Amino acid sequence: MPERWLRVRGGGASLPRAVWAAGLAAAGAVEWTSGRRPRDGGRCREHRGVRCHGGLRAATASCKAGMASATWADMLQRLGHASCASPPARRHPNDLTLPSWHPLSDSNLSELSVAVSPPFSLAAARISSSSNSMASSSSAAASAAALEAVQVLVASLADDAPRVRDSALAALRDIAPLNPLLVLDCCATISRGGHRRFANMAGVFLVMASAVRALDRLDAEREFLRKIAKIATAEIVSSKDFNVDWQRAAATLLVAIGSHDPDLMMGEIFLYFSGPTSALPAMLQILADFASAEALQFTPRLKDVLLRVLPILGSVRDGQRPVFANAFKCWCQAAWLYIGDASSGLPFDDDVMSFMNSVFELLLKVWTGSRDLKVRLSSVEALGEMVGLVTRSQLKSALPRIIPAMLDLCKKDQEVAFTAAHSLHNLLNVSLLSESGPPLLEFEELNVVLITLLPLASFNNRKDERLYVSKGLKTYNELQHCFLVIGLAYPEDLCLFLLSKCRSKDEASIVGALRTIKHLLPRLLESWHTKQTLLVEIVKSLLEEQSLGIRMALAELIVVMASHCYLSGHPAELAVEFLVRHSAITDDDLNDLNTLKNEYFQDKRFEMKMSLAGLSDLRAVCEKGLLLLAITIPEMELVLWPFLLRLIIPKKYTGAVATVCKCITELCRHKLSQTNPLYTEFNASNEMPSPEDLFARLLVLLYNPLARGQLATQILTVLCYLGPLFPRNLSLFWEDEY
Repeated sequence: MPERWLRVRGGGASLPRAVWAAGLAAAGAVEWTSGRRPRDGGRCREHRGVRCHGGLRAATASCKAGMASATWADMLQRLGHASCASPPARRHPNDLTLPSWHPLSDSNLSELSVAVSPPFSLAAARISSSSNSMASSSSAAASAAALEAVQVLVASLADDAPRVRDSALAALRDIAPLNPLLVLDCCATISRGGHRRFANMAGVFLVMASAVRALDRLDAEREFLRKIAKIATAEIVSSKDFNVDWQRAAATLLVAIGSHDPDLMMGEIFLYFSGPTSALPAMLQILADFASAEALQFTPRLKDVLLRVLPILGSVRDGQRPVFANAFKCWCQAAWLYIGDASSGLPFDDDVMSFMNSVFELLLKVWTGSRDLKVRLSSVEALGEMVGLVTRSQLKSALPRIIPAMLDLCKKDQEVAFTAAHSLHNLLNVSLLSESGPPLLEFEELNVVLITLLPLASFNNRKDERLYVSKGLKTYNELQHCFLVIGLAYPEDLCLFLLSKCRSKDEASIVGALRTIKHLLPRLLESWHTKQTLLVEIVKSLLEEQSLGIRMALAELIVVMASHCYLSGHPAELAVEFLVRHSAITDDDLNDLNTLKNEYFQDKRFEMKMSLAGLSDLRAVCEKGLLLLAITIPEMELVLWPFLLRLIIPKKYTGAVATVCKCITELCRHKLSQTNPLYTEFNASNEMPSPEDLFARLLVLLYNPLARGQLATQILTVLCYLGPLFPRNLSLFWEDEY
């Protein structure tokens, strides 16, 4: 049967060749040829070709799946493909065949010659291999072609073009599950000599890691894995730093090997624990990564690790301590995962517990006192994971030292504060809510924790600082978790403490207390039910506060209290009026500094820098709060109707009329759905405006149909619903016009 050749000759860029080979190799067997042919004037020019057979649609599907950067459309454009053959039969994983081609010319390729023969199905030939000798020879040719294709892709990992490297890496990762042994053999061959001879060892190791993870148990022979492990460890120890990309990739490969044979991988790591070696931090990091990836396999072997680490722990310098502390953190996290998955409990004997206690004391008494912030932070992070693995007596004696260390770090920048707050949360959880005994701390001993954390909880979620908000919001959530743990242990004491802080003069403490009450109220509802009157009085006393932060926190708290039926009667009306007053801030007000200062903030300490963003956020919070009260909280209907009608008349609330009309519309819809007449309740109230005044006020506000919040639409809708309230002649007129 005649063979079909697609030969690319000329000085085309490496990108079309590598991209084309990556896609075709992922779909079928490739025989890549190279040579030199004479050219005009006796000069020679390198050429490359590919022998191929099969169906193009298989290559298309493979390229779509396997090429991240160089897309199939890009390949078609560069190769000038115009049509494709019919789809081939289903293929064996090792049967990698290529499609038929009908190419056109391309500006990047000087010549393109194709010899085509009718397509055939190699899968069908394999089925009838016993009676067809041609199928046998084709299968052998395909295997050899697959080997050459993978070799070409591996070599492309070191191409000068980043796009080619990425495409080759993606294609090899897709091929690895089909034939992991073939990919591993090609990568192991090219990795001889390390990064000094091959420019992209990181890509090679990442491909090998994918192939190792895809190995079957029967294929994962120990000697074969040992050979690969030695290649990876040799690269890791070739440099003093562990931040090089190929070393990180080699660590990923060792973790993949450990998933098949943990003892083999750890044995190779332990070889570098004896004697002074610069590779020790790198090996510790690999064990930490392995513990995070394979907790169930690592935890039973923790004793072997500690036996080798503890003798050298006392001589570790400050520069390496963060690596050791991070390793202990990952090992403890693996132990906790093992406890949660295993029914037999923690597999630690007395020796392991003794080792853990020794490490705990060293981190607490020595490393947390370091001048290096990284050492202190990593030590506190490790201690936060170890607190549940040491004895209660040791933990109780450590509390006077460990709590101040964590609180000190909570005052740092957001990234450091988040880590410290998370560790503090773990510590409080183990100390106060343990099933092993009563709380290790009395509430009076927690005052220093509350006083320190409360101002930190006054975090304001500003939309214009997204990165800071992300870190700050995580820290805020961890702080609230700490308050919740304390509240679960001492609910009434914590409530009284927070209420007392709301009466203080410190703005940060007031804001922090209000935000903490908002967070804890739904979670401690039953425990705080007896404090409902005190909470309402605190809210009433803060309604006239001038601080923007206090107003923002108070608006959020009002919505939470209303949703849990903490507001009713006159205090509820005051709270609703507070929301309407701040919903009435107009865009013109935000640009008029005198209006802001005189009408909204009479306090002389008012800072104009907070006007635009802060007041805009406050207005948005209050508008959303009003809509939530009207739509999602049925109990607030008795408060809102017909009270909201009174808030349409005052001039100072003009900016909030659109939002108030939305709320009235929702209330009217709900009442009419229950066949409740509106005018009965309206006439029963003596403080409501007359229907004529209400109609005149709404009609006057229609002068600006383009006002914010679709004011005209909202007013017309409300007038329609309130038609029965107006005199009959107006009602008839309105029905005719509407």
